[in-house]
Amino acid sequence: MAVNVIAFDMAAPDDLGAVAAAIEATGAKRIHRFSLLLRVAGEYTDGSREKARAAVEALLTRHALADRCEYVTVIGAEGAATPCGYALIDTGDKPAGSGPKRLAMGLARLPPCPEPVIGTLAMARLTRDAVVAAMSDAGLGPDDVAAVIVNVPQPTEDVARRARRGRAAAALGAGDAIGEVKLDRVGEIDIVDNPDLFTRRVHTFAGPGIEAIGVVVLGNAAGAGGDLFACHGVTNDLIDAVSIKRMLIAAGLPLDADGEVVTGDRLVATIAKLGARPDGVVRGAPTTIFGSATPPEKHVRATMSGLLGAALHTTRIFGTFDPVQQAPLGGGVICCVLRAKN
Repeated sequence: MAVNVIAFDMAAPDDLGAVAAAIEATGAKRIHRFSLLLRVAGEYTDGSREKARAAVEALLTRHALADRCEYVTVIGAEGAATPCGYALIDTGDKPAGSGPKRLAMGLARLPPCPEPVIGTLAMARLTRDAVVAAMSDAGLGPDDVAAVIVNVPQPTEDVARRARRGRAAAALGAGDAIGEVKLDRVGEIDIVDNPDLFTRRVHTFAGPGIEAIGVVVLGNAAGAGGDLFACHGVTNDLIDAVSIKRMLIAAGLPLDADGEVVTGDRLVATIAKLGARPDGVVRGAPTTIFGSATPPEKHVRATMSGLLGAALHTTRIFGTFDPVQQAPLGGGVICCVLRAKN
């Protein structure tokens, strides 16, 4: 197993030229596992996400990779954010079990999920089982996991509320798989509505076209090969740069004379999901996040671009909104893929 991560900019929602080139350079038959994370410019209602998904499906079909791939497409590149993506390409078997811990990836996908199950404890249990399977695929134990990425089926009725509940249920199930939540102590009433119950390494997504629970697990395994590894952290609010810097320092990145983290060419990818308190208060002061004509997700994504851009020195970030039960209330979750120091 050796996971390579390729970052690329997107001039349009269907601009996958860099991905196609990477597949051709690697050789599709050599790819054991493949994942795409796309952050495209556009709106939920203008067809941008559907255009991106159609391009991905065509690419996967052309290279016969559909059964070895899980991908996530999100909308929104507000503020100082670059529409971009990450291609994660794994060309090996399970880790050897000895040697330095390096980036490993596992995938799992379940059959289509019946709509009544979405947002229930039954869905949480299904997600737990899928995450366990993905960890096994990667050769990772619960403590080795840096990020669990879950695609959640989107309901056809009462979409906004039930999709959010689905993402929360999936987060709790994934949290059980990695030892952060005990599902046998969770009730239906806790889903979405218990802010004291949350995970710290899970990112869940729902959207049109997703019919089944799909999982990508990233972590560090001994003997995985390559020169990449992952680190993870939790932020406490929407402007918490300190927690991000502490995560990077703990991962071995140095500080410069101004106290800034030196990322250089060692930062390869960033996956982040940030949120805000329901009252919009940040550090004791009110904001208009939930009180203006601009949708809350646009406020948060724009703020995120500035926060992470300043802390990480890049505008290329797979960043999204609303970590419901995936972080402390008002906080967020982040995972960075770094290149090991030579």
